[in-house]
Amino acid sequence: MRTRQLQACALLAALPGVATPAPPLEAELVGAFFETEQVDVAVSGSVVVGVTSTSVQGGKSVGSLLLLHAAGDPQVCLTMLSRDGVYYSRNTFRLPDAGAGQAVRLPYRTNLRDRLGNYEAADLAIRANAGSCEFSTNLYYVLGSASDQAPGAIRVFVNSFGATDVFYRSAAQGLEGVCTPIAEGRRTSFDYWCDIPRPSGGERVDVGIERERYGREMPTVTLTLVLLPQD
Repeated sequence: MRTRQLQACALLAALPGVATPAPPLEAELVGAFFETEQVDVAVSGSVVVGVTSTSVQGGKSVGSLLLLHAAGDPQVCLTMLSRDGVYYSRNTFRLPDAGAGQAVRLPYRTNLRDRLGNYEAADLAIRANAGSCEFSTNLYYVLGSASDQAPGAIRVFVNSFGATDVFYRSAAQGLEGVCTPIAEGRRTSFDYWCDIPRPSGGERVDVGIERERYGREMPTVTLTLVLLPQD
């Protein structure tokens, strides 16, 4: 299959008048790459643990992550955390100066690619916050995969901290729904996901993650999402 795809691309490139899409720009890692595996794990203090498109398929997609370079902070903090809490990474990337408004690839040069490949979509939370990893923001890039042109719905991985019900709501977009509990396996880092339909139009959307414990409200977490373009 891969050989046929390469042959097709080469043929298209050779045809007169047929333009092939330019490869995405690439971000630059700031400092040394950090990742760790550990048996004694610490629970994340964040309610929002991961934000991706549903086209991202866990550890199989870590080498093809894309985001939309929005105007603003030139850096992004990329975090990965496995549901069992064993794998953790946190790295700052610098976005290209001339890349605003374009898709940018995040080069993830892990030394544990084979083990990461065993994490399915529901096993690995990936998120990219605007700014350096030294700071915390509520601006999240919805990560997509270069291997899938359709961004798909937005998937938010949630650490409910004991909530019995989790919901998402975007009043401006008229979106609301119930999040899905993860009932099986180890749930050290997160225990719900919320699949949010991708809004039409615009590159940003505000979403609230609401939690209840036996009907009693817990603090709402509000996040701003930067969306990948649909084509």
